Amino acid sequence: MKPISEIALTDINPEDRLTDFSLDGCPEKLMDSIKVIGIRHPISVCPNGNRYAIVSGHKRFQAAPRCGLTNIPAFIIPEIDDASRLVINLNENFGQRHYSDIEKGIILNKFKDAGVTDATIITEYMPLLELERSKKLASDYLAVHQLGCGLQKLLHRARVPLKTFRIFYNWDEESRDSAENLFSKLNPGVNKWRELLELIDEIAHRDGNSPAQVITATDKILSTADKTSPQMYDPIHQHLYNLRYPVLSDLKKQVARALDEMKLDDKTRLKFQETFESNELKLELKFHSEKELSNQVEKIFQALQSGSVEKLIRIFQNIG
Repeated sequence: MKPISEIALTDINPEDRLTDFSLDGCPEKLMDSIKVIGIRHPISVCPNGNRYAIVSGHKRFQAAPRCGLTNIPAFIIPEIDDASRLVINLNENFGQRHYSDIEKGIILNKFKDAGVTDATIITEYMPLLELERSKKLASDYLAVHQLGCGLQKLLHRARVPLKTFRIFYNWDEESRDSAENLFSKLNPGVNKWRELLELIDEIAHRDGNSPAQVITATDKILSTADKTSPQMYDPIHQHLYNLRYPVLSDLKKQVARALDEMKLDDKTRLKFQETFESNELKLELKFHSEKELSNQVEKIFQALQSGSVEKLIRIFQNIG
């Protein structure tokens, strides 16, 4: 068993962040635990110049001074190269840490910066991140360095997968900055990230514009007062959807107007394919009594007499 030493915090170089892969801050739970029971699991360090560099345990090191500690328990490893420090850290955390795809890209870039060849990264180190040995996959993860720190943190926080955010690799810097500004205000979940990015990219590609130009068109919505992030998402998504699918959007508006004119009972539902691939309409009635059923049937009959049902049917008959 390796001996444990007590090291002064001032003897550790805080600027050496080689093995600090996390984009999260120091968790409050960790600090609460340290205040009660101290640091139970020593960090690992190695000599680096006249101070120590952390091999693993950055969060414990960050938490220590905030908890009033001046020393920290540590395993001292003989001086090693950068690639070896990275490997030791990954091995110590294997199966315990679940890195986001952004963090995985950051880690692989650190191996590359340490002088490790792409071939070695693929064969030896991608499996440590539970990644398939793939040249294409390695290239996509290594391209994470193209993304700014702010955008990386947003993608990490939402746990956006590589298959979604690699769309940014084809965007210019201005467009990525615009996306960072938009998504920092919306703070959407991972599926909403995908939906918005696909809409923006498809509109830009179709119209021959940059994604930044498409995003700029949402500025007026973002500037609307008294709107929280969830409230802003829907109008922005609707705006982009209307731009991407103007015909479908217009059809939905026509149907909505026709349904308003029909004035059906709240328990009556008219169903149709929102893609308008079929002109079939379905009417669903929910009732618990004869009176409820009678009220619904009466309103359907009134809609038939008013011509609003005919107008709705005509919309679907004219599709195509």
